[in-house]
Amino acid sequence: MWVQCRCGSRHFGPYGAAGLVVRDAAGLVLMAHRSTLVHFPGTWSFPGGALERGESPVAAALREIDEELGVPRSAVTVVQSITGTDHEDWRYTYVIADLVPQWTDVPVRLNWETEAVAWVELAEMAGLSLHPGVRADLPALHAALARVTR
Repeated sequence: MWVQCRCGSRHFGPYGAAGLVVRDAAGLVLMAHRSTLVHFPGTWSFPGGALERGESPVAAALREIDEELGVPRSAVTVVQSITGTDHEDWRYTYVIADLVPQWTDVPVRLNWETEAVAWVELAEMAGLSLHPGVRADLPALHAALARVTR
């Protein structure tokens, strides 16, 4: 369900949205290439989506990575959450998680929302065709990832 936000834009999810930023042991992050069937198709973002009523951003992000990529909750350890876009009546939360060591070769099962996945270096992210929300939040996200230690 779309929400008309006070910022003048439409956002998906009446309760906000969240995405899971998964880091591997080398510091690469898992990114998803959005399919032609979703908002801002052909862009790169993190697995994520709308929060359901009463659902926390962490629970939503973990649910979404399982739905979109088939990656179970047991494959990651949540480290921290940071607020990205925040318009008071709608907000996007990034949930930072570390890949559990025994999941180094994460098998993914793409659903209709995602065309491909890639492990990306932080420095390379800016060169990708990013979802506009991720692009806007990139400086804060980079800062947060630099502060979060393993």
